[in-house]
Amino acid sequence: MFTDTYAPETNGVVTSIVSTAQSLRRRGHRVIVVAPAHPEGDEEHPDLFHLRSASFPFYPEFRMAFPLPAKVVANLPAMPFDVIHAHTFFFIGCFGAYLARLRHTPLFFTYHTKFEDYLHYLPVNQRITKPQTLWLSRQFSNQCDRVIAPSQGTEGLLRSYGISAPIEVLPGGVDLERFGPTEDVPPVMRSGQGPVLLSVGRLGKEKNLEFLLDAFDMIATAAPRARLIIVGDGPYRAELERRVAASAHAGQITFTGALEQSQLGTYYRNADALVFTSLTETQGLVLVEALAHGLPVVAVDCPVTRECVLGDAGVLVPEQTEVFARAVLDLTAEAPGRHAERAAAARDAAAPYSVDALAARLERLYLHARAHIAVATR
Repeated sequence: MFTDTYAPETNGVVTSIVSTAQSLRRRGHRVIVVAPAHPEGDEEHPDLFHLRSASFPFYPEFRMAFPLPAKVVANLPAMPFDVIHAHTFFFIGCFGAYLARLRHTPLFFTYHTKFEDYLHYLPVNQRITKPQTLWLSRQFSNQCDRVIAPSQGTEGLLRSYGISAPIEVLPGGVDLERFGPTEDVPPVMRSGQGPVLLSVGRLGKEKNLEFLLDAFDMIATAAPRARLIIVGDGPYRAELERRVAASAHAGQITFTGALEQSQLGTYYRNADALVFTSLTETQGLVLVEALAHGLPVVAVDCPVTRECVLGDAGVLVPEQTEVFARAVLDLTAEAPGRHAERAAAARDAAAPYSVDALAARLERLYLHARAHIAVATR
């Protein structure tokens, strides 16, 4: 697996790679991960290889790997790769694609991110256009033996780009064991008697969190004891904190920063609803994590949320502040029996996203591609 983002970074791509790699290893496979080195320290693992990297100037949380010495490039092709799976198409992802072609190895690519929604991180005078981004996505994807789309909506998006390579819809899976045992309720969630709303994810401008804060102003006016817990970190955090500080409801909003999955489980288990407003996701893994913990969701309606949040597992509403706020108030005011029904529906909606079941499907795709390549190169 070749990726330009990895732990200690916290995002959906990293979560998906780590969970899938662990599940494949449990199935008896050797999974080698090639990722950028990080100044905060890297996990030690015999099958985890770090390449020298530097902070991306316009998005410091993202690492850019350096070109490799010729000696390393010469030696890496001898490593025993049966399948190469790229999770990005930046330097490390492209390096993986180069090795795949050099060794006639099946090349997979998971389209985790709608890159055209992240162009605002580049300075205006260096910004590439949306058509150029779509061209890059199409060119890289069409060199692959199989493209993995995390949702049906993403598959349709990729087809609209003109991608002709085979596409398989295969979401990222959730490994509940990674969330750890039930722990004490965090102090930030114990104080007060009103509903506790949880938002989880990277704090980027493209995540539509200003809409969430506007909606929470309405929620807090109607329910003065309501609280909003925002879990995550990112380049837009300082701006969001400034906005909250100027709000009449600043005391009801808490930023926890990024949390490990082992810490996050207790937040999912003790909140009253996950509030989700992003429209730029390819899957929205936090939706599945919340549902797997029995936490109902209130989300803005879009193809991704429509695919995950089924039936009584939550409520989908248009991107209208008053409508979103009313949906949250109504859901959190439901009787305990109705809340129990929603929790059961949430777990049912998350059941197909078991990481082990999805890893088994990925394994079958790998083996099929490997057998096909073996026949083609005889």
